[in-house]
Amino acid sequence: MNPKGEGVRAPATRAYRCLLLFTAAVLAGSLRPAVVVAMEPQPIGRLGFAAVMSFAYSPTNDLLAVSASAVSGLHEVRILDATTGTPVFMIPGAYRKPAFSWDGKTVATGGVFDGAQTYITLWDTELGRETARLTGDAHALAFSPDGSILASSFRGITLWNVATRQEIAVLVDNNDASWLAFSPDGRILASGDETVKLWDIEARQEISTLPRSATALAFSPDGRTLAIGSGVDPISLWDVAALREVATLTGHTGAVLSVAFSPDGGTLVSGSADQTIKLWDIASTREMATLAGHEGPVAMVAFNRDGTDLISGRWDDDGRDRPDDIVRRWDVASRQQIDSFGGRTSNVWSLAFSPDGDVLASGSLDHRVTLWDVVSWRGFAVFDTERNPAFSPDGTILATAGSDGIVLRDVASWRPTAALAGNPGFLAFSPDGAILSSTTTDGVTLWSVATSQRIATLSASLGGNRWAVFSPNGTLLAASGDEDTVLVWELAPVLELAAAVGTDVPLRIEPDRLIGHTQSIEELAFSPDGQTLASGSRDGTTRFWDVASRQEVAVLDTGGRARGIAFSPDGRTLATVGRGENLKFWDVASRREIGTFSSGHRFFAYAMAFSPDGSLLATGGDGSVALWGVPDFGEDPPTAVEPRGKARSTWSQMKRAALIPRETAFLPNYPNPFNPETWIPFDLHDHATVTISIYDASGRIVRRLELGERPAGTYRTRDRAAHWDGRNEQGELVSSGVYVAELRAGDYRSTRRITVRK
Repeated sequence: MNPKGEGVRAPATRAYRCLLLFTAAVLAGSLRPAVVVAMEPQPIGRLGFAAVMSFAYSPTNDLLAVSASAVSGLHEVRILDATTGTPVFMIPGAYRKPAFSWDGKTVATGGVFDGAQTYITLWDTELGRETARLTGDAHALAFSPDGSILASSFRGITLWNVATRQEIAVLVDNNDASWLAFSPDGRILASGDETVKLWDIEARQEISTLPRSATALAFSPDGRTLAIGSGVDPISLWDVAALREVATLTGHTGAVLSVAFSPDGGTLVSGSADQTIKLWDIASTREMATLAGHEGPVAMVAFNRDGTDLISGRWDDDGRDRPDDIVRRWDVASRQQIDSFGGRTSNVWSLAFSPDGDVLASGSLDHRVTLWDVVSWRGFAVFDTERNPAFSPDGTILATAGSDGIVLRDVASWRPTAALAGNPGFLAFSPDGAILSSTTTDGVTLWSVATSQRIATLSASLGGNRWAVFSPNGTLLAASGDEDTVLVWELAPVLELAAAVGTDVPLRIEPDRLIGHTQSIEELAFSPDGQTLASGSRDGTTRFWDVASRQEVAVLDTGGRARGIAFSPDGRTLATVGRGENLKFWDVASRREIGTFSSGHRFFAYAMAFSPDGSLLATGGDGSVALWGVPDFGEDPPTAVEPRGKARSTWSQMKRAALIPRETAFLPNYPNPFNPETWIPFDLHDHATVTISIYDASGRIVRRLELGERPAGTYRTRDRAAHWDGRNEQGELVSSGVYVAELRAGDYRSTRRITVRK
């Protein structure tokens, strides 16, 4: 990331390239029911890292498990693509050291709480689902090579039968080893802490105690050598059969926190608290190279499956704000860094999606705006001393509240193009993008975006919590502050009076006052149709106001102060934040609560925003931005086909399907994720030529399905929906990953994310 935001790259996405999304239907294993009674958003992952405690790497499928540090207040393990840093799934509640099975199909982690009980959880990495729970906890975990045994260390070393989920044996009590490693043949388990012990797995007995303390352990691929990293001593190499030390590797000036052998066993890599990585030639026991760049202790080093790349990760257990990325990739041959990801986030106070959904801007309490590429999950620019980002409706301008005024940036280059004087708070563009509003403690200022000149100043006592929003048709301006009243002005009279008396003259125009809250108002939002205004308050309620009559029409109990509220783009759902982790979804029409979920933020989710297509919900809070997959619950979802292809349509559904759809729609493919084939349903309101194009994550065309001329109707069943066999234009099966399908039907164009899992 560029700390100054100068010369930054544009996001590597456009409208047809979108972020990985596991919908609730896929994770539930079935398509959605016709009648929606609840919304269950699925956690996709977080942008950046608040703090990191430990890592685990799976070279068989290039996955990386990252556990949060206790200082972050987040208890979760994130499973990422180790090459790109994009999320695969998240294990909530877990924070102990994770471990992958040798085939990469399972990941285990401890420290998961269920009330007062802790347990070890096992997850299927292909499905992203929990498959087992083992009673107890674990400071360290390790799978046997065949995956049949899991070893855990917590007040003793325990062996578990993975298939039956039963305890096999306790090798020793009162031993809290921090490191565990199986030999490649599975016969020996090494445990390390103040000493290193070798255990015979079949006999369930200790073989030997090696007089070395251990901060890292690794067996060579042939199992003949054990590398021991230490907090104070050089790296020690031991002959496993002879049980004797054969070499020491000296060079690090701090504790060695991680060691790993190359796939051919000829090279050892080590990461240290001295913030360096060293490569060692095993045959000569000499240092080959030192890699520097991390700004913290290097807690993980690992080779990829063919040994050409090296991946490293640094600790961030103190919550300090370091500018470097957490994870780095290195080319082994050239010893050069080739990529990095996982920059830090801090306490997020405001969020804004770009209109095309490619970029998410987060504003933090420490006055920093970070721009995130929504596909790659990479932060690509940071603007210091700025906050409260807002995109213009056409997506060409980013406005931020700077320390000396408002900064307008050209989105194409992200460079400043104008500066507006003042002491701005919350920013909002009018729907046509011609006017920008900024709030101060004394009122609202309106600016001409074209000329960067002030065009009106509204006098109002707003105080610290100050918000202002335009109605969707641009005729109204609503504002709030420390008081318990919503202020609403007709915009046309304001502009007329300002033109008559002068743009710098504070206007004391009496607004309409919406009274009902008992404490200060935290946020305002108009519904997309402009008929409803929602206000969230510290009094623990969100209130709906009829815009035409200015009357209160509903009071929603948000379970605590409503710091953040957001309407979905279709206007059918409202998301609210309450006390602690209490986030709720509401059906706008019925005013009913239809879902509650935990944000995972330590105290509050301070901000939230829906993506323009409504498929994602971003929440910002203590130390992170989290993204959630939002179920696409329409009034008439495709229900004629289950994922297994079994019809379950009723006669009334068949009659309804025979009718002309009210609008053309691109529907979720099934199954998703899929392997090896999927069906892509859609509706046509009019006769059209239909084409579905499949793009990879970098925007390259993978496959084009030319469906030809199709009459108006529904194309939802397997005999009518588009079919993709998972192959590219050359007939080759595509690799696992996230793809984007684009439907073109006449003038209609829409995209959806689809996932190939193998």
